[in-house]
Amino acid sequence: MITSTPVYSQANGQAESSYKIIINNLKKKLGRKKGKLAEELPYVLWADRTTPKNATGQTPFSSVFGAEAVIPTEMVYPTARTSIRDPQTNNENLVQDLDTVEELRDQASFRMAAYQQNMAGE
Repeated sequence: MITSTPVYSQANGQAESSYKIIINNLKKKLGRKKGKLAEELPYVLWADRTTPKNATGQTPFSSVFGAEAVIPTEMVYPTARTSIRDPQTNNENLVQDLDTVEELRDQASFRMAAYQQNMAGE
């Protein structure tokens, strides 16, 4: 079993690091409103999953799904990205993104290795 890679995040501290970020963001968001945890948690998780990480240069969402997430607000108040969306073209783009997702993951892996070397050298 591989225990020193992102596949096994419990062994390399990535899970704890992610939890720490989520907990700190929840504390900032909630302030004195601690009883609103259930209401605020989805927003904090969404923000974490759609924020590019320094180590990979990609969002966790794009690393998993191979495409950038569209935030709910963009569906209510269209942006340039969502207003020119054509369902047929969108489906073709998603298929194309699936073809290149492994390449994006490899790039993220190389960036993460370089980031780790840089951090170890500091």
